[in-house]
Amino acid sequence: MENEVFQQLMIADENAMMSSEQKEFVVTHRQIMQCGAMAGQYVVEMARKLKVMRDGKLYKAAGFDEFRDYVKDAVGIEERQAYTYIKVAEGLSEEFLSANAALGITKLALLASAEKEDREKAVEEGIAKDGTTRELQEYIKKLEAERDNKAEQLSFFSKEKDAAVAEKESARAEADKAQKKLTAAEKKVLKLNEEKAKLEKELEDLRNAPAQVEQVDNPETVAKLKEAETARDAALAASESLRKQLDIASDDKMARFKILFEDFQLMLGKMFSVLKEMDSEKKNKCIAAMQTIIKERGL
Repeated sequence: MENEVFQQLMIADENAMMSSEQKEFVVTHRQIMQCGAMAGQYVVEMARKLKVMRDGKLYKAAGFDEFRDYVKDAVGIEERQAYTYIKVAEGLSEEFLSANAALGITKLALLASAEKEDREKAVEEGIAKDGTTRELQEYIKKLEAERDNKAEQLSFFSKEKDAAVAEKESARAEADKAQKKLTAAEKKVLKLNEEKAKLEKELEDLRNAPAQVEQVDNPETVAKLKEAETARDAALAASESLRKQLDIASDDKMARFKILFEDFQLMLGKMFSVLKEMDSEKKNKCIAAMQTIIKERGL
């Protein structure tokens, strides 16, 4: 619950009716806040200067061989703490540091380690300012876990996606192969029809020979004709069979869906078999991953 007395004191002007204790409180509180802001700025400035000292190796001019010797003997802090300051100076922008200097070096170091998106979210939601250091640390861990979990869910189906692409390419290759076979069969039928027509003409010419010449069907021509008819009929049958295959294979979407749907049913059965062997926590995690993928695809 908000402190209404405090809120009223903070918005009251100097001439407002206040007790002497209240007036002293307002003055002292404002001084505390000013000192806090100044302290934050000094912390940030200290971080910047430690980075300058380390990067430029300026400590050598004072007889220190190593940076750790300088910070321990001259500044009075451990090397690890010094690098915490430097981490803040390196990991956060000038704008961010200026706006959030009052957070203190520990919180700033946590934010410097976080992803930019997580850092901005922590500031926007007030956890960086109002939460404890531990609460901020847990909040950042939670955001990282959520991001990692989503990445895990997406990668969970990456192999299935690659397999689907491979199936699509395979179906397309089969369709191309069937098309080539059909084209070859059609050419063969055309050639056989031409040969048949030629033989039929030869036979008709013989049958229409002058009356004084005894009509005799040329056995060799008749045999060739029958052979051509048989070959043509076989080619037509093969062509029709290939055409039916092509009607299915040429519908790229239906062919691909049929293949993927069959694989999906098989994969789904295997997945449910594995889920039955899992404990509740892992099972729920895997189910959530499946639901996330389906939801993202608008199904």
